[in-house]
Amino acid sequence: MQLLKSDVVKHALASDLAVSFLKKTIPPLDKRLLKLTRGWVATGFQSVVLLRTRGAKSGQLREIVTLCMPVGPDLILVGSNWGQDRDPAWVHNLRAHREAQVTFRGYQGPMIAREIKGRQRAEMWQRLVRYNPQYARYQEGTDRLLPVMLLQRQD
Repeated sequence: MQLLKSDVVKHALASDLAVSFLKKTIPPLDKRLLKLTRGWVATGFQSVVLLRTRGAKSGQLREIVTLCMPVGPDLILVGSNWGQDRDPAWVHNLRAHREAQVTFRGYQGPMIAREIKGRQRAEMWQRLVRYNPQYARYQEGTDRLLPVMLLQRQD
């Protein structure tokens, strides 16, 4: 994780060219790797989860790969959407349908989502930025408050 905290890497990852390239290549590769390894192997140095949600409007199952921060058995997700000015679809989906299925480090199963707000979000945000400094750059690049979602296991 120290490599991700270097200024060179932070600036490179935030460039439009890098974001465009990463958005098109990394998620499909990670999705395949996560499925094959039950969530143990992905392409990068960061924690990623295979997340299955139900579409907010369509009700259809949606599957994406996104960054996460493990906290015990739970996961924290940030709706950064690569720093864009709108929330990612999975955030809307979890707001409409709190139930999700995840694949992460050997766990494949249900989780319940809730959005973290207020003081709890502010405290969690500090942990998230230490865990992945790129979140701070994404937040600086948009006027929206990046949503923070807690996913809790339902074992």
